[in-house]
Formats: sequence, structure tokens, C-alpha cells
Amino acid sequence: MVARRRKLAVRRSTLSVGGNPVVNTVTARPGVARRWVYTTLWRYRLQHRYSADGLTVGLGVQWTPPFRKLAPGAEHRPGTLQMCAGNSCLVFQIACAGGAVPRILRRFLADARVTFAGRNVAADCRMLRAHHGLDVASTLELRRGGGGGGRQSLAEMAERLLGIPRGLVEKPQWVGMSKWDRRRLSPAQERYAAVDANIVSNLRHRLDGRCGGGQADGICATGAVSAPHPWLLCTQQGLVRASDARCEGHQPRAAREPSGLRPLRPDPRRG
Repeated sequence: MVARRRKLAVRRSTLSVGGNPVVNTVTARPGVARRWVYTTLWRYRLQHRYSADGLTVGLGVQWTPPFRKLAPGAEHRPGTLQMCAGNSCLVFQIACAGGAVPRILRRFLADARVTFAGRNVAADCRMLRAHHGLDVASTLELRRGGGGGGRQSLAEMAERLLGIPRGLVEKPQWVGMSKWDRRRLSPAQERYAAVDANIVSNLRHRLDGRCGGGQADGICATGAVSAPHPWLLCTQQGLVRASDARCEGHQPRAAREPSGLRPLRPDPRRG
């Protein structure tokens, strides 16, 4: 009798982050991750077909703390890779995928037209490159544009810049230090990862002056200063358009080269 191979689970839930619904998908199945990327690209191109602005995705990596100190130059092994675009988040259990990272995900991360924003994003990219050979072409470090000198936590930045009470986005330390390479993540871990990527994504748009609904603060490397219009940023050179401003850590779009992603609109039903 041949034992059946257990299928990796897919868990979908709707979370409330700062009062906003966020659809969270947790999986180690490459096909589900591939479908999420296709759907994200399809939705973005459908909504911004006449816009030259690129897609921004919140990026984060969680890992299980080692029992022993790492050797010099060694990187933590990622347990999950979480990404969020709009109100849709993907928590890809990369440690449980058996090294099966879908090609579309590799191309997505390597697409210089897509900006991946994060807090301490350089460390996340090093882990992905060291253990899975994943290269992230365009990144944005939020700590350099948050006006806090890199000392603020994500919850503090969300409270100051997004107006979300700290208790709604607090990331418990015991969850962050838990085992992230387990086959089934706990509800607390799933929420922790999704909140991390979603808040990062929202902060990126806020720092870029794209947050609508009420008066927005123009924020760049100089810190949080008031701008008369949400599409303008206050910089040391004065008011400039958000699309022309370049915060520290932002790679200019003009220098980006197209990737191998298909120019046609992908079918979101494709697995």
C-alpha cells in the first residue's frame, strides 16, 4: 500500500488591520503563490492602465531564532516571506515549500518596475538571496523616510503617520521570536506576518504623499512636515510632485529595466 502524500494546506482569512479589512492567504504551495502574483498584477493593471506609476508591495521576512549564534557573515534562514499589495496579503511559507519557489515569484521580485518597501528591508533581501537565490531589484527602506532616524518601531510609525492606535498593530515579541518554519502557523503568527506587510505597504503610500482622505503630511528624509496637498511633498528644495520626489533609499524608476514578466494582462484564474 502506497501512502498518500499530504497536501500543503492553504488558509485564507479576513483580518482587520487598523479598522480596514485585509484578505490574508497563508500557504506553502507554489501554485497558490503564483496565482496571488498573477492576480495582483491583473488588478493593478486594470486599475492603473493609464498610470505610469509602478506597483508598490510591502515586503517582510520572518525567521526562527537559532539556538546558537550565527557564524560571521551567515544569514538567518527565512521561515516565511510575506507580501502585501492593497488589501491583499500573501504569507508564503518558504521554509515548508521544499525550495520550490515559483518562477513567477522570482521574476516578480526581480522586476525593477515594482518597488518592495520594508523596514530593514536590506536584511530581508540578504536572507532571501543567501538561502533561496532570490534577488529583489527595487527596494525602499522606510526607516530613512519616517523622520525617526530608524529608531521607531513599525507600530510607532503607524500611529504617527497613519493615525492607527498602537494597540491595533502592536507586534508581540513572543510571536516574533516563535518558530516560523512550522508546517502550520498559529493564528497569532498569521496575523503578525500580515500586519507587518500591510502596514509597510500603507506607510509607503503615506510617505509618497499618496494617502487620500483628509489632509496628508508631506514626508521625505527631512521628517514629517505639512504639505498643502496630499500629492505634494515638502523637501529641502521646497514643494515637489510626489512622483518626482526621491526619498533616501528609493531607487529611481528611470534606471530600471523591464523584466521578463508578460506584458499582457494575466488571467487571475490561472493556477
